[in-house]
Amino acid sequence: MRKLLLVTLLTIAAFGVAQAQDQAGSTPDNNDIPNMGRAPGQPDGVGRLDLRVLDEEGNPVKGVRADLKSTRMNGFLCESWNWTDARGVAVLPPLHMGRLQLTLKAKGFENMKLDIAASDLNQPVRVTMVRKN
Repeated sequence: MRKLLLVTLLTIAAFGVAQAQDQAGSTPDNNDIPNMGRAPGQPDGVGRLDLRVLDEEGNPVKGVRADLKSTRMNGFLCESWNWTDARGVAVLPPLHMGRLQLTLKAKGFENMKLDIAASDLNQPVRVTMVRKN
């Protein structure tokens, strides 16, 4: 009985390692990555931007500098920034949300400025960058 239990545990462990290797070797696309964005629950509340950046061919863009400026009702300005990773994803630090403007800059691409509604942050913000001519 003990040998049967040991063989069963070893078999389960072997299959678990093989499954983990299969998952680690696969590259998730931009849509398979869990959303880390959060819209504020109230005016001037705290939110977080989850950004997904692709090029015109649908490939992730690494190294995009994303700057988010939030002009709040009381006149204060909050800012956060981050760079996209190899998957084209950047999750910016949380900040108080007011009127939002997102600026994107990357080598070889046109700079972009976008106005974003704070209420849209419960889903990733998806942007397609255009290459410079």
